[in-house]
Amino acid sequence: MYIITKHNFLNQKRMNKNLLLAAGLLFLGYGSYAQNVAPKDTTWRVSGEFGFKFNQVALTNWAAGGQNSIAFNSSFTLKADYLKDKWKWNTLLFLGYGISKQGEDPLNKTDDQILLNSNLGYQINDSWYATLNGNFRTQFTDGYDNPTDSLKISTFMAPAYLVTGLGFEYKPNDNFLVTLSPLTNKTTFVLDEQLSAQGAYGVDTLSNVRAEFGAYLTLYFKKEIIKNVTFTTLYTMFGNYETLGSWDINWDLIFDFKINDFLSANFVTNLIYDEDVQIPVDRTGDGIKESFGPRVQFRQALGIGLTAKF
Repeated sequence: MYIITKHNFLNQKRMNKNLLLAAGLLFLGYGSYAQNVAPKDTTWRVSGEFGFKFNQVALTNWAAGGQNSIAFNSSFTLKADYLKDKWKWNTLLFLGYGISKQGEDPLNKTDDQILLNSNLGYQINDSWYATLNGNFRTQFTDGYDNPTDSLKISTFMAPAYLVTGLGFEYKPNDNFLVTLSPLTNKTTFVLDEQLSAQGAYGVDTLSNVRAEFGAYLTLYFKKEIIKNVTFTTLYTMFGNYETLGSWDINWDLIFDFKINDFLSANFVTNLIYDEDVQIPVDRTGDGIKESFGPRVQFRQALGIGLTAKF
């Protein structure tokens, strides 16, 4: 018979502690070994950024005149990049929304964007890829020519644009990209019945959808021009093979200024020209808009605010 004495009990307790300590060291050692030896999975890279900008002016007995104003702009960016062997898949989601209010005027939109872009590529050589591209964009809320108008000129999915194409991409580095898609379909959606009945954005008055077949070109360039100042430009063109004399153009210029890890500023311009977008035109200069026609659309924004990256 084995008699448990106080001495045996202490020895057993000490042995159990040693076993636990040895097991713990073995586990930590294995974890360290696995970290150092096991290859890191770099197939997927996911990143994102959230930005918020706010501006406010309050006046009391201000002799020079003026109006109280308040404005904010928010943005969200999510990127997912896949890379394995000769395949790559890059996806970008961008959401932007901004409003302003001046004096007694109603709220007015300053930004309203939903953008989803996806690019699947197969590497042919060091810099060339065969690609399948998809680009979708629309907006969140109703849009008006003036804040006091009751007649909307746009809304969610009116318009919406879906561009898909097959082609080739030249990408010598991560900061420069040229894509040419000679086989491209551009579909315009106007799912608001009131706007589609007017033939808005080029759709037939009896339809909500218009499809075009043509060529699509993308130019992208990004560079840190001086420390903490980055310049980015994105230029896209679409030409319908039936009317190659006119091209739909989108051109974005962005200057990002990094202040610190949480504060940033940017200056953004957006230029759009689309033959199918009919804009009221004052041809005589008397303040009365007599007709509609395609015009260059331009937007500029300067802001400073908080930025969080993940």
